[in-house]
Amino acid sequence: MRLCLDMRAKVRTTLAVIAAGALAGCASSASSQDREERGASAVELCRGNGGVAAFDDDAVICNDETSSDGRGERAVEACRDHEGVTAFDDDLVICGDSTFHRVEEN
Repeated sequence: MRLCLDMRAKVRTTLAVIAAGALAGCASSASSQDREERGASAVELCRGNGGVAAFDDDAVICNDETSSDGRGERAVEACRDHEGVTAFDDDLVICGDSTFHRVEEN
């Protein structure tokens, strides 16, 4: 069971890194320094919290279900009984069991 959970965490981290790279490639107007700072900030926020599960703009969600802001907290709560957050965007969160939920802005 523990091995399965560790593998899920590694897959989530890998997906987050790939997504970050894809976002960086799509946001050609942002400087590489901005991308590096956002990536480094997300990694630092989740250090000791299982690594980055997902991030978007200023919201960062860690693998242990901690988050950096209210929007991230609402996404975590939406996926709490659905195997955690695997992807996150402006108003949508996708959970580990392949369900998705709307995350309202406040």
